[in-house]
Amino acid sequence: MSLESFPFHPSFDKEYIAELFDNEASYFIEIMEYFFNNIPTEMSELNETFASGDKLGFAKKLHKMSSMLGCVGQIEFSQLCKEVEKTFLQTQEFIIPQQKMIEDLQELLLHIQNDYDKIKMLTDEAQ
Repeated sequence: MSLESFPFHPSFDKEYIAELFDNEASYFIEIMEYFFNNIPTEMSELNETFASGDKLGFAKKLHKMSSMLGCVGQIEFSQLCKEVEKTFLQTQEFIIPQQKMIEDLQELLLHIQNDYDKIKMLTDEAQ
């Protein structure tokens, strides 16, 4: 299955994904499975830093999230995480409230999961 032909959610950078994964759905699925194996721990740690008031820890977790999200084609949110982290390190203030970042990330993860499920189903059907 071609990634270029898949109707990704608008949060995905479709051209980036097609290029990064050589337009191969099977490679994309492999990376997504790795992502889903690791994201629960990362989200838990992000929530823990927020709940404990560890603002520096939260900013550092955003840095890691930005890398993980970039690897699955979420370039815009990845860049936002980097900007929030960078601004915090410079000013000790968050340009977007931490709770909103968590909520937006949770919503984004639902879009990622939905598109992954659809691609996986289409790929399985094609075999």
